[in-house]
Amino acid sequence: MNPSIYHIEYCTTLERLGLGHLSTNVSRSRASLMGSRVTKSVKDYPHRTPVLISMDVTRKKHNLKLDGIIRTVITLGCNSNGGSAADCVFSNFSIVLSEEPIEEPETINMGVIYGQSKVNGTEEEEDDDLASVDLDDWLYFPPEEKVIDMSKNVRDMVHLEIKINAICDPMCKGLCLKCGQNLNTSSCNCSQQTNRVILSMLNFYFI
Repeated sequence: MNPSIYHIEYCTTLERLGLGHLSTNVSRSRASLMGSRVTKSVKDYPHRTPVLISMDVTRKKHNLKLDGIIRTVITLGCNSNGGSAADCVFSNFSIVLSEEPIEEPETINMGVIYGQSKVNGTEEEEDDDLASVDLDDWLYFPPEEKVIDMSKNVRDMVHLEIKINAICDPMCKGLCLKCGQNLNTSSCNCSQQTNRVILSMLNFYFI
């Protein structure tokens, strides 16, 4: 085991992150079925939708690199019937905590173009994977600080998982296009009425 790598498990909630509008009984029930629970340390939100964060912290010179995954369940609108749909979130992330203030680069590194290798790059840059982390995911964390707030980064990553094609159930029947009845809860006679109209038209045609 590499002594320079530390593993951290952390729990928060959608409500704590300011994402309470994505938390309902639907998301909490699905999270419970998945085995996700709000830990005892989150005392102010015991009955909320948990957000579990697992990450490895690696020391890289004067920086700390955090590689992890966010697991939660959010409530979206079902694209088929307009009801609530539970959508499971498994989002990988990488964040760099820098001891030095973050500065915008003067030139934008476009990476390898047309198969060219990093001829001008040093061996140090080639071996260091910090350059692969987006600048927005670099946070200033001076050595004298002991705590850092990463809630904005986590919140942004959950926001990126919001989609418009969520489905409440793979077998969802949707709504009747004529009367708007939710076909998952009850049926309607629109299809039968349509069939009767078609048959009467055919009878009239052949007469």
